[in-house]
Amino acid sequence: MTPLLSTEHLDAGYKGHPFVRDVTLEVGAGEVVALLGPNGAGKTTTLLTLAGELAPLGGAVSVDGAPTSAPLHRRAEQGLAFVTEERSVFMRMSVADNLRVGRCDRDRALALFPELRPLLDRRAGLLSGGEQQMLTLARALTRPTRLLLIDELSLGLAPLVVERLLQAVRGAALERGLGVLLVEQHVEQALRYADRAYVMRRGEIVLSGSAETLAGRIGELEQSYLEGVAAPGANT
Repeated sequence: MTPLLSTEHLDAGYKGHPFVRDVTLEVGAGEVVALLGPNGAGKTTTLLTLAGELAPLGGAVSVDGAPTSAPLHRRAEQGLAFVTEERSVFMRMSVADNLRVGRCDRDRALALFPELRPLLDRRAGLLSGGEQQMLTLARALTRPTRLLLIDELSLGLAPLVVERLLQAVRGAALERGLGVLLVEQHVEQALRYADRAYVMRRGEIVLSGSAETLAGRIGELEQSYLEGVAAPGANT
């Protein structure tokens, strides 16, 4: 089956300098794939390139088997959603207005995260970090999204909130065939919800396999993190 998203020998970086080199990966429909690695490994640079925010410096990005160089807004029109590590909400708008402006299904959003119902009239800037991330994810999951890229969903959030968010992502993959590429620092937590994972170190994929297999190699993964000192100027 043709993957929703794939790369072939992808090089990526800034101002002509590749910080990510020779990355080949794929994400299939209904699959949650984790992209793991220490700070500075190149994970965010990879996501930005897959989303169309950065142009590849080499290799190719393909969607549905066809190479693409389309910018992010064009890929969004074709069913891609990108949840960044920053809360992607309109802070001065109410929760209800955020859902409306996001052109998502309000009833589905509230069914997905009923915690948001009593907060509909509250300004998004007054929500907790977890509530803001629920709102962000609700908007992504209740549009006609086929492919979801997520960068550090757990950043600054309590473990129970992260579990709640990852359960929603896993459920969408199972129920709707959504393809998900998830960048996450918490290795064990990510592997509980992922089908497969890739491990990056210093801009390269150094390990890949099923989540079950990699969960049995936590010691090796932790060692990879310890050894993963970023190259000067590299991004996460």
